[in-house]
Amino acid sequence: MSPPPSWLRVRHLSAVFAVAVAPLLGVAWSFLVPLFRGSMSIEVANVAANPARFVAGTYLGVLMSFLMIPAALAMGRFIRPRAPVAGDVTTALWALGACFHGGVLAFQLAEANLVARTPDLTLATTMVSRLFEYTGFTLVLVPFIAFYVGLAAFAALLILRRAVPLWIPVLILVSIPIELFAPIPWKARLFFVLLGVAFAGLARAVWRIGPVEWARRADDTHAQAMATNSAAD
Repeated sequence: MSPPPSWLRVRHLSAVFAVAVAPLLGVAWSFLVPLFRGSMSIEVANVAANPARFVAGTYLGVLMSFLMIPAALAMGRFIRPRAPVAGDVTTALWALGACFHGGVLAFQLAEANLVARTPDLTLATTMVSRLFEYTGFTLVLVPFIAFYVGLAAFAALLILRRAVPLWIPVLILVSIPIELFAPIPWKARLFFVLLGVAFAGLARAVWRIGPVEWARRADDTHAQAMATNSAAD
């Protein structure tokens, strides 16, 4: 059998790359950015002490957020033969939340600029606090919850459809409450480490499909849907 065309291999490898690398960028972000200790004044002081590290880490977080979008779309294609409608809904929520997560981090880049340009840390703390009290920040923050909802729903779908080994969705489901409710100093780091391990398993599952089957999945599902609709008519 002849090898698949190069463009099929590129599409397949791009999906594997997005799924595998997105949470690793989150790991790098969580270790580069100073831990939030529950006090804005402490955070501002940490940012002022090393603004370049804060900007670099936050920018990696932005890249993670937007790389989560093709990762979500890739996993939507992965699960589509087993759950076409539910898979599309869960991955749409996941991708939407990831997009807004990048918007939340854009405010942190603005925070770094304010701190760097304001030598008076007391004044900088006041300005940063007002930045995060701004209505526009709330409008970006609230839809970000869709990231966790979509990710949790997708993990539940993996369990129900038995699409991957059980440990993968279990790790995802365990990581989400850690991120939302665990003690502040270490929750983001543990969340992304667990997510990185789980996503490594998902990337391996996508890799094992192969480029030809990966390209065929969406087309076959569409054809099956059209055939079902024609039979119903």
